[in-house]
Amino acid sequence: MKNESHKHFFLGENKQWFPTEEFIVHMAEPRCFIRFVTELGIFASFEDFFESIANVQWIDGRPSEEAVEETLRNAWNFLAIEEEILEEFMDGEEEEPFL
Repeated sequence: MKNESHKHFFLGENKQWFPTEEFIVHMAEPRCFIRFVTELGIFASFEDFFESIANVQWIDGRPSEEAVEETLRNAWNFLAIEEEILEEFMDGEEEEPFL
């Protein structure tokens, strides 16, 4: 399930200041910070997500359009895999007996 192109992406939260949002951070070139409302992002298409839900900030200035598209596509795929992992984890948690 690991994808080399996702190695430098991180998913985070700051529930004190942004209780309904999550963040994707890409720490390799081109570095970016993607902030989005979790509830809206769950059911959005790629286009809707990046056009009207996510706020993308390029840390070192906006790269070429090709680099933008590749980075955003990788971020989207990273998010989908992270959600699958979380679902599998939560499903496994429910199956464990309570002590």
